[in-house]
Amino acid sequence: MLKTTPKVEGIYLAGPRGFCAGVARAVNALDEVLKLHGAPVYARHAIVHNRTIVERFEKKGAIFVEELNEIPDGATVVFSAHGSPPNFFKTAKKKKFKLYDATCPLVLKVHIEAKKYASDGYFIFYVGHKGHPEPIGVMGNVPTESIVLVESAEEARKIMPIQTEKLIVLTQTTLSFDDTKEILNSLQEHFPTMIRPPAFDICYATQNRQVAVKAMAKEVDVVIVIGSPESSNSVQLRETAKKEGIPAYLIDGPDQLEQGWFRNVKNVGITAGASAPEDVVLDVVKALSDEDTKMKELIVKVENVKFLPPTGLS
Repeated sequence: MLKTTPKVEGIYLAGPRGFCAGVARAVNALDEVLKLHGAPVYARHAIVHNRTIVERFEKKGAIFVEELNEIPDGATVVFSAHGSPPNFFKTAKKKKFKLYDATCPLVLKVHIEAKKYASDGYFIFYVGHKGHPEPIGVMGNVPTESIVLVESAEEARKIMPIQTEKLIVLTQTTLSFDDTKEILNSLQEHFPTMIRPPAFDICYATQNRQVAVKAMAKEVDVVIVIGSPESSNSVQLRETAKKEGIPAYLIDGPDQLEQGWFRNVKNVGITAGASAPEDVVLDVVKALSDEDTKMKELIVKVENVKFLPPTGLS
């Protein structure tokens, strides 16, 4: 924590912020598996994209790996919230893992949609970020000739699908609503027969947090987003604030605050990505406030969504 961090006059806390139902489910699942089986427990990829969460689990005995061949046969394994392609499950069965799948149900919904539409003969435009585990999981469920990753409106204008009679678009759940809308409009312009799925794929939590930041940006001079650079939805919160004309910074914790961000600043807005823990939010608040700082929570939506734990956990 920076001793020189200036104290500000007012702090606005975005509501909602922090853990979504899918992240809470995944974090609780890994915690329960560690209690049930003891260390070590292996996790394929970071259980959620937050460095603080990962470091805390490493201290408890979780081992995070990217390749399943790094995990010994018969080990206890948790698959991350981001979703996994079918070949991961085949490998898990072959290596006789005690497996718990913490895939977010909203991500799983997109997996199911992709498989259904591909089997019905559709060509799928999948809007997402290359290299992110969520697109890897979704696209792994579909023949490669039936799906293409789209990262920008510019790319959307250049794609030549293998057929244009049956087209549909699906999206990564953690994208910016505004950016995704631009890509979808570009696709629709070039492929008028393209249809959109019955339910929009960007998750409720991602949308709610972006709406909250937009509302908060009207009241503050700078926005601090608590989250890791690997977290797509956290990055999108920073970009959302910037598009509202407000300087915004992404940090993992109070030790990353910089004094220069707060020159001539009276009011600071604070939010947190869907995988950022609330205690870190409170640490950042403490670093920026004193007994004279006015606090206000700006709530645009109350979230009551809860998901059942993964199979095998109560």
